[in-house]
This record gives sequence, structure tokens and C-alpha cells, in this order.
Amino acid sequence: MKKKILIILGCLILLSLIGTGMSQAFTVDNVDGVWGYVDGVTTTSNYYPVDIIGYARNGVRAPLRQDQGYRLKGSICAPMQNITPPWPNTARWDSVGVDWSGLGSHSSTCTNAPDLFFSEYVYAVYGGIFSRDRVAIEIVNRTGNAVELRNYKVLLFTDDRTYTTVTLNNTTLAHGGVYVLRSNNTNWDLSANQTFSRSDSYRTIVLVKDTGGTRTEGARCDRWATGPGDTPLVYSDWNPSVQTGPTDDENQVRYGRTAYRLSPTSSWQSYSCEVTDWADQSGFGFDGVNGPLTPVHMAPFLLGQFTHYNNQIYATDDSGQSNTDNPFEWVDLTITVPVTCNDGNPAVPASFTFTPHFVLEETSNSEGECKYEIDPPNDVPCPDRVTIEFPPQNPTFTCSDGTYTVNVLGFTSKGLGSDECWESYDPNAVSAAFITAEDAANHACLWARIEQPLADISVAKTCWDFDTQNPYYEITTSNLGPGSSRGVTMTDTLPSGMAYKSYTSQLITTSGTIDQGTCSRAGQTVTCSLNTPLQDYSTDLQAKWVVRIYVTYAQGSDKTNTATVSALTADPYLTNNTATATCNPSAVSIIAFDAKSAEDGVLLTWETASELNNLGFNLYRATKPVLPGLKLNFNLIPSHNPGSTSGAVYEFLDATAVPGFEYFYWLEDVDFGFNPTLYGPISVTQ
Repeated sequence: MKKKILIILGCLILLSLIGTGMSQAFTVDNVDGVWGYVDGVTTTSNYYPVDIIGYARNGVRAPLRQDQGYRLKGSICAPMQNITPPWPNTARWDSVGVDWSGLGSHSSTCTNAPDLFFSEYVYAVYGGIFSRDRVAIEIVNRTGNAVELRNYKVLLFTDDRTYTTVTLNNTTLAHGGVYVLRSNNTNWDLSANQTFSRSDSYRTIVLVKDTGGTRTEGARCDRWATGPGDTPLVYSDWNPSVQTGPTDDENQVRYGRTAYRLSPTSSWQSYSCEVTDWADQSGFGFDGVNGPLTPVHMAPFLLGQFTHYNNQIYATDDSGQSNTDNPFEWVDLTITVPVTCNDGNPAVPASFTFTPHFVLEETSNSEGECKYEIDPPNDVPCPDRVTIEFPPQNPTFTCSDGTYTVNVLGFTSKGLGSDECWESYDPNAVSAAFITAEDAANHACLWARIEQPLADISVAKTCWDFDTQNPYYEITTSNLGPGSSRGVTMTDTLPSGMAYKSYTSQLITTSGTIDQGTCSRAGQTVTCSLNTPLQDYSTDLQAKWVVRIYVTYAQGSDKTNTATVSALTADPYLTNNTATATCNPSAVSIIAFDAKSAEDGVLLTWETASELNNLGFNLYRATKPVLPGLKLNFNLIPSHNPGSTSGAVYEFLDATAVPGFEYFYWLEDVDFGFNPTLYGPISVTQ
């Protein structure tokens, strides 16, 4: 996948250079992402799997109950952590039949194994009422050092979640030495270091290392790995640092116990963490794009591929499906991007990092309860949603020609036309949310761009329904660019005699409208934060943040107050960062304001519910969502029902609008005291 990404990205960059004539000021090397602790919980482990004989998958446990014997190949120098069928793995084991004579020694040239591992397994079936099957296991030390065995246990699984624990004796196993365990059948003269209770039911066998203490998990059975998909190179049940190896592969975090059923109508069953296969778990992966890359100023470039491995799992503890739940809720991903300036010197800093916050919303898998849909609708099991929340500040780096800001744009799950997401960037498909299908590996691309840290944000404020029982202010924040704006905040101090009631906060883009942002109140001051970048007008024509503040107040005089917006991103023009509105409960009540393209121009229509204290209207037009703009009417458009509790419908044709251009319109009502109230903007393309 990465070679394809590099080729396509190189073509995109070349085309951008040809189009703009700009030279590269920097080069990006391998992008790497490391997952943090699940739900922010520092995971500890009282024991973790070291090696496994057999597997447990879909109700089948191996080895089966049959005569068999297997000896580890002398070239093997590492445990087998992943319990993936088939058993035996012929690349690892040689079949020797029921041969007890090989137990007690193991021939190998390995001197640097990471831990102990199984080196021989023999099973013999003995029928009859008073006899039991015979089992023997051999463990070898090829680590290069002596190992204390008191820290190890062998788990002999008899079903999905039940096992017999054998704690190894308090002794030391020298390098090259072996340790033999056998079942305690009578009339059996096989020499062994330790015995365990006999049974006909032993199947999967797990060697675990006991670290003491109590196990703490961010989510049930959480694990980290480096390597691709369902076959990572190495994983750890408790230590995220296993990801800090190569920077050119996928890093993953997963959780949950294997869930399976024997038929589509049978009940769900599950395995214990110790025999849950990595491939059966749910979780996230990130595969950063390989460098060197030469991103172009303001042109989107691919950071890497995100994957949601969305499998049906159990998030409860091992003792039962209805016990303590410990789901996966969120995890941080620290992305590191090394940068070299075009003069050959490292950027300052040499690598920029940022840590987006990934939130997983697991939904019900019951038919008729699907919250999200992909295609076809009403999928069962139901899709889930992953949301990425960006840090409030942009990462930056400096070369000799200036300081650059890195802006993370978000997910895309597809490219332009029929392209895959890594083949091209579709600005209309970018989103902070990613809907993912169950029982699938869902891929999305994470995009960024390098830009100057400038963004001109503007604000407009309108009074709505102040003649009703549910009045509210509508504060609209837009971004005129040139870059996206981070850390956008709006403050509005309510006038005396007015009380805060509630709020709504929505982000509107070409992809749709979503609830985004939070507000809080301290005294009369309401402070709202968008909590995600506000894209600039040239990137997304529809991008705007709309906050509604619902209030209560005593009827009477006019209420005037001002909303102010600010951002962490530098704003080159501060004159449009405030908006003032005067709300008069006895003035005109606007219930509709619309603009439509017509044959001879743009037809503007508006409707009032009442026109008490209303003198007339003005209309304004601009090519950006910010005033000042062109006043369209030479004289005040007079009220149809001045001083009346009745409303009216109005039309105005803007015959000067040029076809092919997008325009923004505002409606202004003027009361008998010549106090204006502004509504809008609304937009239309002629």
C-alpha cells in the first residue's frame, strides 16, 4: 500500500508545483504514529502470555484429543504469541508422534530469545473409567541468561474461559536448560521436573509471566502491536512502547475478548483474554506515509492511513458476559513527522508532533436500533462512529525562510470520483467523523497541509423571536482565510435584566451540519469554544460556526450587547471580530429570509410575523460572508404594516448579480427610532 501512496502523492505534488511555480522549502521523512493508553489508564499486568500451544477459534480448541507429539525446530528462537490456526504450524513444529524419549533436552543454536518458550508437546489418549490421558510439556531457556521460574505459570485450558493454573517451582533454569511438566498419572515412569493434575480435557496451553500486583486495563484485554493488520510482528498486553520500533510500519491498539457463535441463530460465546486471538479483537491502526515527501504550501498531503478494525467482541470481564463492563472509549495517537529544510539543515524542531484524540462510539448491534447508517441502511450488526478531535494548537516548525504551521484537515474515506482515499484528496469528503462497518477493516486517510498561521475570522449577530417566549441570539462565525483557524472562541456578555437559558453549537460544512463545540457561563458572560478547526472560506464555501444562545428577560426596553470572537491562530484583521445587536421585543419579527437564483438575477424573499415599531428594511450584498457590503436598495424599503401585529411577505430582485458567482446577503430592519437589526448572511450562487 505504501509504494502506491508514495507514487500517487509524488504526482500530486509535481502537479501542484507546475501549477504554482513554488519551490519546496522542506522535506518530510517517514510519518509515524504511536497509540497511547486506552481511556488514559496506565495499563499494568499481573501476568501476560509468553507462548502458546494450539489455539481457540470459533468454538474449536486445539490441540485436539488425539495421539500426537511435536518438537520445536532448532532454528526457532522466539515464543509464539499469536494464537492463529492452524495447529500445528509446520514452519515451527516437527511431528514426532507419541515419543516421550525426546523430553528433557532440546537442540538449538539460539542464544538471544526474548523469553522462555515451549519446545516439546506430547499427548497420549488413554481410555477407560479409571485412566486419564497423558500430557507432557517441555519449556526451554534460550535467552542467554538464567531465568527464575517462580515468575511463570502454565495455564491448561479446558474450555473457552476455564483453565487449570500450574505455578512453576521456585528454581532457576540455566541458559540451554529445559523444564519438563507432565500429568500426574500413576504407573508412569517418565522423569519430570514438575507434575500437574491429570485430565482428558486439556486443550490450548499458555505460558504466562507473572509480574505480581493487580491487573489494570483501560479496556478489556487491551493490547498494542507493531506490524500489519491481523499478523503484527510483535504485540504486548500491557506496554505501548512495543510500538517504538520501525517507523515505516503500522502501529495498532486493540481490545476485547473473542466473541463467536456456532451458527447464525445460536447464542454468542466468548474466550478468555489469554486465548483471545489478536485478529478477533477490535481496535485502531495507523500506518504513516513513508518519506521523503515534499509537500507544497497550502496543498493537502497524506499523513497516513487510519484503520478501524471493527470486530464484534465482549468488553466484559472473563468471569461472565454480564459482569463488569470495560469498553474502549478513547485513545490518543502521537504523530511524529521529521522535517528537513531545503538548505539541508534540520527544521527547528527537527520533528513536529501532535496528538489527536480518537473517540470510539460503539453502538447497539440489535436490529432496528442502528444509530448510524452506511449502505444499505439499517445494517445489522450496526455501524459505529470514530471521531477525531484535534489539539487546540497547531504544530509548527521553522526553516530559514520562515515558520510554517501544520493543519490537520481530517478523515477522508474516499477520493475524487472513484479514487481510493489515498489516491486523491476530496475536500467535500473530509470530516472529523468516520462511520465504520461492523465485522470489517475500515480504512480512512488522514490529511494535513502546511500553511501560514493566518486566519481572518469574522462574526455576525442576529436577534430572533424576541417577541415570543423563546428568544435567542444567533452568532455566526466565518473564516475568510487564508488558513484554517484553531482554538476559535466566542464570548458574549448578556445585558442586565437578561438571563442565560441554554445554547446550541453547530458546525456547518459542505459535508453537512453536526453538533460541535461547547459553551459555559460565568455570571452574565457566555463563552463558547468550537474545539475543532474552522476551515477557511476558500477551502469550504459553506464552513461556519453557528451558536444560538437562548435567554429569558423582562419585557421592556431595547437590549443591546456585543459578541466577540478570537482564536489561537493569528488574525490579520481584527475589525470584523465583533458584532453588536439591539433586540427590541416590540419591533419586527422575521420568520423567514431566503435567496434563490432566478432568470433575471437573485430573488430575495422575507416574511414577518408582526411589524410593531417597524419602519422598513435594507438589503446588503457581499462576495464573502462578512460586511461591509453593497447596499442594494437606494431608499428604505417601507414596512407594509407599520405598527401592526400582523406580518407581511416581501420580495426584492437583485438584477445586478452576475451568473456563476456566489453572493452573501443580509437583511436589516430599522425601527421607528432608526435602530437597525441585522439578519444573515444567507448565500446563493447565481
